[in-house]
Amino acid sequence: MLKIGARRDSPAETLDERAVDRWLDRIEREHVLVHAPELSGLHTLESGWRLERPRGVREHLVHFVVSGGCTVTAGRDTWRLGAGSLVWIRPRTPIALRADHQQTVVHRFLLSGEPATDACLGPAMWVERAWELRGTFELLTEETQSALAYRDERVRGLLLVLFTSLFRRAEPRPDSGLLSSSARHALEEYVDRNITERPRASDLAQVAGLSPDYFTRVFRRTFGVPPREWVVRRRIQQAAVLLDQGDNRSVAHVAAALGYTDSFLFSRQFKAVMGLAPQSYRSR
Repeated sequence: MLKIGARRDSPAETLDERAVDRWLDRIEREHVLVHAPELSGLHTLESGWRLERPRGVREHLVHFVVSGGCTVTAGRDTWRLGAGSLVWIRPRTPIALRADHQQTVVHRFLLSGEPATDACLGPAMWVERAWELRGTFELLTEETQSALAYRDERVRGLLLVLFTSLFRRAEPRPDSGLLSSSARHALEEYVDRNITERPRASDLAQVAGLSPDYFTRVFRRTFGVPPREWVVRRRIQQAAVLLDQGDNRSVAHVAAALGYTDSFLFSRQFKAVMGLAPQSYRSR
């Protein structure tokens, strides 16, 4: 069974692996489509914006919060979505969404449903700090609004990347040789609290309670990159959040707030992670 994120003070929702395989197979068989592309993509929600559907909707609703925040109730669960959070709500699940920040920016997609498969998935899934998926959402937004050749094939590929990444966040088996979800959560919180200090691999190993050599091996198997590169990505993701807030802070100020003394290094790392220079990112 796969443990999928619910509220941390409640039991995790479980999914049978066969249900996951059927869902992924639907994407590959072209049975999952972006419904109403004109309603999907990047949206700005003003404070007080609400969406209430007591009987849910016929489609899958996926929200990724870029900046700001909102509160979502799906079925019997209520979550607070901050920047970097994601919620996936299945068809026919009662929904209440409320933007509770002055301005909230979200990537939103409606995906076609299929009752026979959807019934195995449960009502909703919530993921906190899913910044590694932001690039996938941005590419999905671009593709759904384009008229280029092979658009549908690219959208299916991106959906497959998105959902396999979500299911990968499930708790691994004890013998899997991967970091547990609790260890990953502890590492994320530690790095975010000490983001200006540039934590070393030995510091992270201590947080995870593992020897440095073993930690480095299991970390790379879990995340696909060495600890140092992962820390850089999290720093840049926080920089993107600051730039998204649209205040008057300069790029140099944002770099300094994250502990960068070299603005050239900051710009180089930002472009490597986000694909754009900081100033171009802010202008866009």
